[in-house]
Amino acid sequence: MTSWIVKIGKETPEHWGFARDDRLWDVRRPGYFTRIAPGDDVYFWLSETGFVSWVRATTSLYPIGPESRGARWVDNDLGQYTHRFEFEVVSEDVPRLASWNELRLAGGKKYAAQSPANEVSEPDAETFLRGQFDHQVDVAFPHVAVAYVPGDDMRERAERQITLRRGQARFRNALIVAYSGTCAVTGSTVTAVLEAAHIDRYYGAHTNHVANGLLLRSDIHTLFDLRQITVSSSMTVLLAPWLRDSEYRTLHGRTLRLPVNAHAHPDVGALTRHRESCEWTY
Repeated sequence: MTSWIVKIGKETPEHWGFARDDRLWDVRRPGYFTRIAPGDDVYFWLSETGFVSWVRATTSLYPIGPESRGARWVDNDLGQYTHRFEFEVVSEDVPRLASWNELRLAGGKKYAAQSPANEVSEPDAETFLRGQFDHQVDVAFPHVAVAYVPGDDMRERAERQITLRRGQARFRNALIVAYSGTCAVTGSTVTAVLEAAHIDRYYGAHTNHVANGLLLRSDIHTLFDLRQITVSSSMTVLLAPWLRDSEYRTLHGRTLRLPVNAHAHPDVGALTRHRESCEWTY
């Protein structure tokens, strides 16, 4: 089996969401993809951001015909999609986003960042690619002491923690894609410090929706959760009065950065509830 890196253009980050839901990928330049075969590992790379998913091909590349399922690409009106392959998702859990140069160093090869697809056959590079994703059942219990009570079902607790970890990782990854790896408030593009912030409080997997989230730098996330930063009805940043003379003062009144895809914009109702929960906005 062979591995592949398939590029998602920075102008269409929402294409991964469509691809994931429909389990397919359409291409305009089939020459780069002709050797893809069932069982091949495919790693989707979002331009200027990093890896967003690891999938496994379930078909070879085939021509798109009148009987083929419709696709939802935002640039469908331009046509030119001629071929398709289908896949199953292996993982979307990306603990950290590697650079393209790290990939080149791992494989000892100059993979073409601008190419629609790169075939990867070097063992070290394939090991590197798999290592970018968390696909093992690795349970991390909360970092607080929890007394064991006889009769506790530790397996149930483990399953809850697995569900929470996986859901949070997918939520963060979805926000990184939607916001093109950029903090909605500061504009920071240092992925290691970007976090998925819930607007409405986290009450389970159903609240892990992109519209209920903001991609925020870790310190901004903390202030947002503490209700010391919020967002106005005109989508500008509001700081609590005691922060307006601090090192954060330049953020007050700044326009919130929004995703290109309107469907990923933060929910207005959720932002209103967050703002109204800040006592200093009264």
